[in-house]
Amino acid sequence: MKKKITFPDWTGPAGVTITRASKDKPRAVWGEYTEEPAEWLSLRATLEIAGGSVLFETFDSREEEEAARLEADRRAAWRNALAFAEQLWRAAPHHEYVVLFRPKNPNVGPEAVCICRRLFPYSAERKGRAS
Repeated sequence: MKKKITFPDWTGPAGVTITRASKDKPRAVWGEYTEEPAEWLSLRATLEIAGGSVLFETFDSREEEEAARLEADRRAAWRNALAFAEQLWRAAPHHEYVVLFRPKNPNVGPEAVCICRRLFPYSAERKGRAS
């Protein structure tokens, strides 16, 4: 697992990848995810934003409590997704996995943290040979 977890700012989509250091070194390397135009992702799991704890904290208002609870829920989901992605990677280190935060969207649904496997597209010449 990553030593120091950095959390997204929760205002827009964000993601990190886990991949192999090199072909001969099966060490996990975490990096920032940048979407490539011809890339496909295969959804492996969607984690609900729930499960953080603010039991022993005191708050001045109901809004402050709700904001703290939402932040704790988001952080717990992100932490769990990173751990699960690393487990998936350790089972198949030849794959790359992406952990994405998906903000609330009326077309897609509530905010969530998704774990996807990165699928690399075939090159044009390889497609020609396959058909």
